[in-house]
Amino acid sequence: MRAGAIYSTRPASFQEPTGVWVLILLFGLSCLVMGWTCFGYYLYLRCLWLVRPRPRLPLDCDRLPFVSVIVPCYNEKDQILAKYINLREQDYPKALLEIVFADGGSTDGTLAVLEPHVQSDPTVRLVRCPEKGKINQLNYVLPQLKGEIVVNADVDGQMELDAISALAREFCRDPQVAVVGAYVYPAKPLEVDRCYWLGQNRGRLLESDVHAASIVIAVCYAFRRSLIAQFPADVVADDIYVAFEANTRGLRTVYCRDAVVSEVRGPSTHEEFFAHKFRKSNAFLREALRFLYRMPDMPKGWKMIYTTKVAQLLLLPWAGFWFLLLGVSLLTLGRYDVVLIGFGFLAVLLAATSATFRRIPTPDEGPTDFLTLLTAYVYSNFLLLATGLSYPFYRQSSSYTKVGEGGPGVASGPEPSRGE
Repeated sequence: MRAGAIYSTRPASFQEPTGVWVLILLFGLSCLVMGWTCFGYYLYLRCLWLVRPRPRLPLDCDRLPFVSVIVPCYNEKDQILAKYINLREQDYPKALLEIVFADGGSTDGTLAVLEPHVQSDPTVRLVRCPEKGKINQLNYVLPQLKGEIVVNADVDGQMELDAISALAREFCRDPQVAVVGAYVYPAKPLEVDRCYWLGQNRGRLLESDVHAASIVIAVCYAFRRSLIAQFPADVVADDIYVAFEANTRGLRTVYCRDAVVSEVRGPSTHEEFFAHKFRKSNAFLREALRFLYRMPDMPKGWKMIYTTKVAQLLLLPWAGFWFLLLGVSLLTLGRYDVVLIGFGFLAVLLAATSATFRRIPTPDEGPTDFLTLLTAYVYSNFLLLATGLSYPFYRQSSSYTKVGEGGPGVASGPEPSRGE
């Protein structure tokens, strides 16, 4: 029996119809898109790091910067005191720190809890903003700040006691650093959520070690006040916007593994997980496309990261769909060899990427079983597909329902609008 007979029983003189070659070409193209966006991108970054690692600059700072911490809040009666205590316990010098709680018109007694502490504390201020919505609250407070470094801290983020110090040190190390994100992880996650966070965090650390992190996490991040005077009023994800703005200007965004923050509020069911990640994914796509017209001016390294992120949002879910559909079609036509090569190619990349990610140290290490990994991957692709399909019809603002608080209908602000 001739070699290759296990894959096909066609005679040697058989000529493939043109349509089959088109299917093979499209199958190969979808395989390459999946290979790059899921795996190859991270392997490429790892290779760059091995060939020309970015040295961590020594701490060279004659003086620590003055830091302003903004805490946007709305109806946070149950969380606000813990946040106040957490910030007051930070080890950063109190003479170089101001804390501003920016309230968006709370109606649940948040101010009654906070005011007695603020009145007797010269480091802390309470500002009543005329409009709710995180962007509105940030923009109202930003002109009033004293600090050269601004830390944006959500109420539901509990910071390690040296977190602000760790964020400030990154700015001291490198004047090109314009944004620093804290390493955020969920305090009490679903297993699939923990897996999702761990993979995303390792990807950001890898980006940061090589060039610049693509985004930071809204729960806690810092930026130079000189970077942004005001956020555009239509921004829905400040964490994505601020990182993209810095990277597009040729500055750097660093994801700091030394500034550790746990997010105490998160999805408690798979339904909440999917809804929460869908909103995040939609916001990512919306902010990413905002910068599309600035691609010609982007630095080379950031342009590669940016185009890959857009491809992950717009191309990856469709590539996966066509990869499976075309694979089934080729199997029915007897082209088992092509399908096996495609799946083998992706399997090798998956194994290499998994090995790479395991070598990236994180503060919240933990084992993850294969079923959870598979579930997180399937969820991710469904989220991306839903995001792309719904993009023309779904709109949201910087006010949205809090996740994990009382189930549906308990909101921190107006629900995202649809079809605006």
